[in-house]
Amino acid sequence: MFDSVSPPPPSSPIVMESAISTSTQVPDEFDRNVPRICGVCGDKATGFHFNAMTCEGCKGFFRRSMKRKASFTCPFNGSCTITKDNRRHCQACRLKRCLDIGMMKEFILTDEEVQRKKELIQRRKVEEAQREVQKPQLSEEQRSIIDTLVDAHHKTYDDSYSDFSRFRPPVREGPVTRSASRAASLHSLSDASSNSFSHSPESGDRKMNLSNMLMMYQEQGLNSSPDSKEDEGTGLSMLPHLADLVSYSIQKVIGFAKTIPGFRELTAEDQIALLKSSAIEVIMLRSNQSFSLEDMSWSCGGPEFKYCVNDFKLHMHQV
Repeated sequence: MFDSVSPPPPSSPIVMESAISTSTQVPDEFDRNVPRICGVCGDKATGFHFNAMTCEGCKGFFRRSMKRKASFTCPFNGSCTITKDNRRHCQACRLKRCLDIGMMKEFILTDEEVQRKKELIQRRKVEEAQREVQKPQLSEEQRSIIDTLVDAHHKTYDDSYSDFSRFRPPVREGPVTRSASRAASLHSLSDASSNSFSHSPESGDRKMNLSNMLMMYQEQGLNSSPDSKEDEGTGLSMLPHLADLVSYSIQKVIGFAKTIPGFRELTAEDQIALLKSSAIEVIMLRSNQSFSLEDMSWSCGGPEFKYCVNDFKLHMHQV
């Protein structure tokens, strides 16, 4: 397996012929729909050897014949058909067939070259093994944390997206004002804040914190410049649906956080701080499960719940 690699030096006139011969056959090697057949005997080929696609048997036969400078004579008429079953019957015609399909003695490595190649391969194996050993390894505690997070994700992520049918329907055409859009978002986020902590003994404080967030959001909208007439009459009426989607996602992230060991032991303020600082990132990470690179969209069930990047861009612009 080490004898069929290096072509002759670039200065050799044979190189051009070898390159041409190899280039005409290499595509078949990488076409997995084309069966690899030995060009000498028709047996299953193992790759390109000495510039031709052959089996291991014919590769070894050609190498031995060239290194011994063997001379064979056909006992018949010199035109034997070489097959897998009779390839040992006539060495002369077999060698002739090897040359006919383009096998070249210049591609045969010397014993010294074979030894150097073996040593190189062995050295690379050792280096690769050392790199594997030096790679950072996860501790048992880290693996346990990862398993816990993955399990929490599966418990709080419905990949059937059945709840999406309860959202306000997505409408991708028609006017919507910024004030109406902002009202829809505030209404949806208010529902999220009340529903997410309704069963917690500390829900009062948490609702108050989320209410403060919503008030800041609302004040920001009141202090912004008035909508122009052009803004009032253009845009997509997707926002109420997207507001429901965001509200739903926030509730699921809160549920995800509650299943993480230790989260419930934190104070209400710390829980709120963690959620406020990381909810969007967690939502984006979880949304990757439904994202397709082929058309750059999120598919969440039926075709009406397929979202493109522009849906969210326009939503953020309106807000």
